[in-house]
Amino acid sequence: MENMQFMAWMLPILFILHDFEEMVMVEAWGKRYRSKLKQLKKAPFGHAKTASFVCAVLEEFILAVGVTVLSIYFNQYIIWFGFFFAFTVHFLVHIVLWFRFKHYVPGILTSIFMLPFCCYLLTAAAEIEKFSFPAMILSALSGTLIVFFNLKFLHKKMGRIQERLEAYGRI
Repeated sequence: MENMQFMAWMLPILFILHDFEEMVMVEAWGKRYRSKLKQLKKAPFGHAKTASFVCAVLEEFILAVGVTVLSIYFNQYIIWFGFFFAFTVHFLVHIVLWFRFKHYVPGILTSIFMLPFCCYLLTAAAEIEKFSFPAMILSALSGTLIVFFNLKFLHKKMGRIQERLEAYGRI
């Protein structure tokens, strides 16, 4: 795969495919494992309902598309690399949750199937763009920190988003 523009579009495409699995399953999964999740100090996916979870996914998707469009427009892919690295590493989080939880967790199927392809894309992008090792490390750390804090913010706000959606439905 030699075309960096095509590869860049893999971020929002793979992101949304992965998140479709999460969006479809998160609420049903939360109901199925409610008692087990209540025992955990911090439940994966919180106690998300589909609507509030989809709102968080939408914000992340807009961010992924924005990073992709800007990278292609400026023909500079180092920021994209950092975000794609964070996206790839987050599959490992799903896998760890799956092993700890010992049951299906939303997103595990796409994580298992997409992880090798994403590792390949990261390697290919680094070769095509000839990123220096320090640039890749800085990009990976920056992208991961931005995504981590964004996710933390979104998980914190999902309860409030759900309250607003329910209030809208009552009026």
